[in-house]
Amino acid sequence: MVRAQERNSMHFIWLSVVYIGTLVLGNKYDPHLFPSRGPFFEGWYIRLVDSYNGNSLGLLFGQVLPSQSNSFQKYPPALCSILVRACSVTGCKLVSYDAAFNSSDVIVRVRGEPVHQNPDDISPANFTWSAENAENTVFFQTDAVQSSFQVKLGNVSLYGKLSSPLPWGPNGEGPGGWVDKLPLPLHWFVYSLRSAVVSYEFKNGKEIVYRGRQGTAHMEKNWGKSFPKAWIWSQGISPNNASYAISGGPVQIGPLAVTAYLFGYRNPLKDISIDFHPYDSRVSALEDGCRGFVNVTAKGLIHSVNLYVTADLTSFSQCLYGPERQGFRPVCKESYEASAAISVYRFDDLIDKQFLTNVALEFGGDHVCGGCPSHTR
Repeated sequence: MVRAQERNSMHFIWLSVVYIGTLVLGNKYDPHLFPSRGPFFEGWYIRLVDSYNGNSLGLLFGQVLPSQSNSFQKYPPALCSILVRACSVTGCKLVSYDAAFNSSDVIVRVRGEPVHQNPDDISPANFTWSAENAENTVFFQTDAVQSSFQVKLGNVSLYGKLSSPLPWGPNGEGPGGWVDKLPLPLHWFVYSLRSAVVSYEFKNGKEIVYRGRQGTAHMEKNWGKSFPKAWIWSQGISPNNASYAISGGPVQIGPLAVTAYLFGYRNPLKDISIDFHPYDSRVSALEDGCRGFVNVTAKGLIHSVNLYVTADLTSFSQCLYGPERQGFRPVCKESYEASAAISVYRFDDLIDKQFLTNVALEFGGDHVCGGCPSHTR
C-alpha cells in the first residue's frame, strides 16, 4: 500500500512546553558525557561528495548505552558503517559495510583526556573516537583545522582527510537553534555544511575502488535517547555550494507527541542563509517511502521554501543500522542518487531556484516502505 502522509510542525506546542532540569550545553560535535543509566546514544555521520568523479561515500559511527528494560533482545552497543555509492550497468545503489563492537572496544578522548563533561557552546571541536576488535579498526580525529579518518571493516577500508569546518551558524549554533540547549529526547547537529575534501580512498581488498583529492564533506551528529518512531532526512549541495539539510518526524516530549522539522538552506553566491525552526515557522512534509519522494513546504515570517526530493527506488540501500534504546539495529533506507528541486521566496518574490543532483534522501522507522527486519544482519 502506498503511504503518503502530511505532517505539520506545531510551533505553538513547542512554545508552550515548560522544561525542568539541567540544560544541555554543547558545541554539539564534541562527545557528550554519557549518563550513568540508559537509554542514551551519540553518533556521527560524514558524507563525501566528489562531483568531478561522480563518487559519493559515507561514514557513520557511534555508541549506545542501552535501556535496562527489555534487555532480553541483544543488539550491538557500538557500530561503524561505510556507505558507498556502487554503480553497475543496471544503475547505482547505496551499499553498506558494517562492523559491530562491544562498548569495551570503544575509546573516546577529548583533547587527549577521557570525557568528563559536556562540551561548551563555542570551543572548537577536538576529539578522537576509536574502536578495535579482531577484524575491524576505526579511528577518527578532528580539531579546528582538519578532520581525518582511517577505517578498516573486514576486507574494505576508507581513508580520508578534510579541511576545517564551515559551521551551520555562529557561536556553535546548529539546526535546532536555542532549543538545542533543552533536554530533548533527540538532538541533530550539523557541524560542517561543507568541508573541502583534501583526499580520500576506498579499497576493497587490495583494489582501489575510489580515490580523489576534491569534493565537499557534510558532517553532523545525533545524540539523545533513541531515533524517533519515524523520520525523514535529506542533504544536498551543488557545485556552486548552494546547499540544504532537513530532518524531522514525530518526537515524544513528555506527554506530548509533536511532529517537527529542522530545515536550513544556504546559497553563498546570493547571500542567502535561511533556517526554519518549530518555534518560528511552519513546515509541512508529504513523504512516501514506497514512491521515493518528499515534498516540503516551509514558511517563516519573511522567507518560504519549496523543496521536492526524489530518488529511484532501486537506488536505495537495504536497511541501515541506527541507534535505538537497546543498541543498533536496521531502521532506515537511504539513497545517494536523489535529486532536489528548490524554490526560495522572499515574501511573494522568487529569489532563488536550484536543481541539485547527488543528493542524499533517507526514510526511517515507519516511513520505510515495507519496514525493516527486527533482527540484526
